Amino acid sequence: MATLIKSTQLQATNFAYIELSEKTLKKQLSLLFPFAGAICAIIAFTYYFSHQAHYFTIVGILGMTLCYILAALNRTFFSATILFWIFLIATTIVCSSGFYFSGARHISNTIGLTIPLLSFFALKIRTATWYSCIFGLLYISLSAYEIISKDMQLSSALQNMCAYAIIFVMAFLLSRHRYDAILQVKRTTTNDFLTGLLNREGLLPLYLSESSRCKRYRRDISMLLINIDKFRDVNDRFGLDAGDKTLMMVAKCLRETCDNNMHIARLSNQEFCIIIPDANSHTTEQFAIKIRDEIGQWTLELPTGHHINITVSIGITNVEYQDFSYDYIKAESALMRAKRWGYNQIATNE
Repeated sequence: MATLIKSTQLQATNFAYIELSEKTLKKQLSLLFPFAGAICAIIAFTYYFSHQAHYFTIVGILGMTLCYILAALNRTFFSATILFWIFLIATTIVCSSGFYFSGARHISNTIGLTIPLLSFFALKIRTATWYSCIFGLLYISLSAYEIISKDMQLSSALQNMCAYAIIFVMAFLLSRHRYDAILQVKRTTTNDFLTGLLNREGLLPLYLSESSRCKRYRRDISMLLINIDKFRDVNDRFGLDAGDKTLMMVAKCLRETCDNNMHIARLSNQEFCIIIPDANSHTTEQFAIKIRDEIGQWTLELPTGHHINITVSIGITNVEYQDFSYDYIKAESALMRAKRWGYNQIATNE
């Protein structure tokens, strides 16, 4: 039985945003809220039987109730980010108010140490840093007030401040490590793993931006397709590793030859693309000749002592449609014509 798949049903998997997605945050909060509610219940139970003021028991019950309400809302379409902010602000208020009661200072100090961990756990690193720093100033001020009022010894206050500083730095470093890892994953979705050049997904936004800008200001923009001649022979004769090194050599040559305003990408196995803004057909053709001659002068030396010299065929077209597929077809048509003329040729599709 035939199976029909609509193209709209197919989406490229991008793992770069998993850790920061709303769906993932909801899954994490589904564990955090009930756990925090259980902790509040234990605190309320402890204060109730320790003959402390009923205020602490009431606060524990209210905290437990809030946590389970947030857990219930988290199962709906309610924003997980808003729910987390409610939880974070409530935690901050409880921690701050606890400094005014002698029986709650120890637990307030403990809760205070969780603020930076909570912030860096779910917020963006810049937001978490600002919130943790502002709370840190409040935390230090409350500790200093306790010293002035003789309710706490200097050594105990300094221990609390140092503990907060250590937790803040560790939370920041862990968040930074996670952020750098996410950036690396993002980079793999827009850059070719072998050459480091842009891939098709990375080139498309730049193509749309540059083509739109050049159309708005009535400037020319060109596309070059560069194909390595007889690249299969390199793989067959010297092996796949030599083929990879050849691709890396071509990428290095293109980087050194192209200007900063040009966008280079590797589209397929042996095919490279360059988007050249603000360049008419004559300027682009002269630049294509420069690239062809430059690549022809580069030689790759293998560990075996063999040398590899390559040539390239280039197809040129003016960008007209602001649709990558259409302009690519035009450039590919010119490239195929250059191939038919013989290798190391350049063809233009006006």
